[in-house]
Amino acid sequence: MSSAAMAADAAYDDSGDRADIIVLGKSYGQEVGKTVTPLKDVPNTVAVIDREQIEAQNLFTLEDALTATNGITVNGVGSEGATFYSRGFAINNYLVDGTPTRAYDSPAVIPDLFFYERLEVLRGPAGLFSGSGNPAGSINLVRKRPLDEFKLQGSVGYGSYKNKRGEIDLSAPLAQGVAVRFGAMVQDQDQFYDIAHRNRVGAFGVGKIDIGDRTTFTVGGTWERFKPSIQTGLPGLIGGADGSDGQLLDVPRSTYVGADWNRFRSESWSAFAELTHKISDRWTLRATGLYTEVDRIDVYSYIGSAPVTETNGVTSHIAYRGDNTYSTRSFDFNGVGSFPLFGRDQTLILGMDYQASSARTYYTRLSRYAQIDVYNPVSPAEPPLDPYGDLPAYNGPYGPVKQVYGASDTQVEQYGIYGQMRISPIAGLSLVGGGRMTWWSTDSQTLLPNRLAPTGYSMDAQFTPYGGIVWDVTSNWNIYGSYADSFTPQTSTMPRSDGGRIEPLIGDQYEGGTKLSLFQDKLLLSLAAYQITQSNRLFNDPDLPDVVLQIGKVRSRGIEFDAGGEITPGWRINGGYSYNKNKYLRDTNALYEGISVVPVIPKHSAKVFTNYAPTGGLLDGFSIGGGLTWLSSTFGGNAAIWNADGTLRTRSTIVRQGAYVIADLRGGYKVNERLSLSVNVNNLFDRSYYARISSTGRGNFYGSPRTIFATLRFAYP
Repeated sequence: MSSAAMAADAAYDDSGDRADIIVLGKSYGQEVGKTVTPLKDVPNTVAVIDREQIEAQNLFTLEDALTATNGITVNGVGSEGATFYSRGFAINNYLVDGTPTRAYDSPAVIPDLFFYERLEVLRGPAGLFSGSGNPAGSINLVRKRPLDEFKLQGSVGYGSYKNKRGEIDLSAPLAQGVAVRFGAMVQDQDQFYDIAHRNRVGAFGVGKIDIGDRTTFTVGGTWERFKPSIQTGLPGLIGGADGSDGQLLDVPRSTYVGADWNRFRSESWSAFAELTHKISDRWTLRATGLYTEVDRIDVYSYIGSAPVTETNGVTSHIAYRGDNTYSTRSFDFNGVGSFPLFGRDQTLILGMDYQASSARTYYTRLSRYAQIDVYNPVSPAEPPLDPYGDLPAYNGPYGPVKQVYGASDTQVEQYGIYGQMRISPIAGLSLVGGGRMTWWSTDSQTLLPNRLAPTGYSMDAQFTPYGGIVWDVTSNWNIYGSYADSFTPQTSTMPRSDGGRIEPLIGDQYEGGTKLSLFQDKLLLSLAAYQITQSNRLFNDPDLPDVVLQIGKVRSRGIEFDAGGEITPGWRINGGYSYNKNKYLRDTNALYEGISVVPVIPKHSAKVFTNYAPTGGLLDGFSIGGGLTWLSSTFGGNAAIWNADGTLRTRSTIVRQGAYVIADLRGGYKVNERLSLSVNVNNLFDRSYYARISSTGRGNFYGSPRTIFATLRFAYP
């Protein structure tokens, strides 16, 4: 799954209870062969959000799940486009069933979790099994697969803001060694801010056939259509003339400063095929192919980047249309197995993968065509927009304005070979080592308003190492350490000062920690400390305006505590505490050195969810649970800049969100094995806070008010 090379696979016994979590290095659903490693023995931090937790918390989308995941910060300027931060950096490595993919890069939308059995989140560099990317981590989405026996299950739910959702999921064996699974979902809801509405429809199908005793062929696909109203958030109050910070607006949470005609339509298709062959009881070969396609149209109006004042909330509006087509191709082939050495079984993974994406984008932007008062917003009329050609000037309140339009075509390709070995030279000691060689390239071309010559950039044989050590102090408790690095391609319009080529960003992580397994391995506690340094950042020297230097550097340090599993029969807990401090060590602007690189990441955060379902007695069938989220204060934007003579050059764009706590509550009743009812209350005390902040310009979003959602789940047999 990652440079940790360890993705968790949550198995279940016949009763449906959660069995041991096992780790194979790459995750492929339930059928993972015979070479497994306990999650406790992985020298990195991995969180597993399984189907039981997804349903207990009503984690409908990937954004919902990562918002609830310890160590992850969710932010972003677009209401339907979130950025997920881990350990000081944005996550941009995704896998589906262990196969790396670019399917969730822009312009893809945040996926619904109905199609997946669980997700696995590695925190830290993910280069070994993902290739290029930030040193943040990786997200592996594990698909639903056909079950061994017939099962029909589904749910219907209704909640606040006319939130309606329905799911149906059918798995059936057709013959010996042949099974299929189909499902469909629909969700329709208003949003808590005015005007906005969401509608999502999706379906999936997957089938598998055993070809003899050792070979399995699996094929499937998904379709998803998403139609929301989008916005880019609220502005803030302008910073003071004395250099003081700006402020977040104190306006109703329902305030919507987009247009009532804002619309968005995305259709996504995905198909995959997988062939698994067991050479022997020790060795398994897998070949997986994945194809996705996204068609997306955005038509919306949003505010400009100017802040407002307490007495004047008027700001400009920008109209935008984007037509995007996006496709990705992925392939992964690997062999996983074990061999005897030192009197024990040792494990080895060898493989190769390929990732590619093609994106064609047509867009147009009409700036300052209208204005809006954020204290009394009235939707502007929709102007004409044409991303494929020029239009006459549009007469707005600021005078005639012309649209700026264009189009581009971008191709990205990456392939690599990788390997990892886990050796135990003596009882209680494991050494893990591996590496990857990656070839990466991109080609782009401007199509409109004038077709330009293609441009490209490539990197050959970029090596990504990984190493780890695990020492078992006892059978349930260990201490570990690991090293991993990552690389992120980058380009510059200016040459390096020494005439050399622009090198990629290099991130390296040192992690050390301990893990403790309790209650017959049903509960896992982990404590980790890490340091990530990213170097080769581009640096502009004011005395050398025509070249760039690659001497920029940032650092992120932190501590994370995680708990996951079952405390007693029926009592589950997931969550933990995270501390992160990230800062510039060297940057273009010396004023930044020593301050936070990503100040929207809280220094302290804690997220925990627990649910108790007694397995006998008078309360048998009932369940009760809840969650707490605590985030320390954060800020976004830049500080005021002063001239040499002491006069103010630029006002502060900083906005700050103080620390806050959000409480959630759920209760349920299991009528019988086929029928259950649950009610979830999120933001129980109706706390008013900003869930995302950016600056005084825009991108500040209130968190949701208190919501209630009731769900009826059914299953047969």
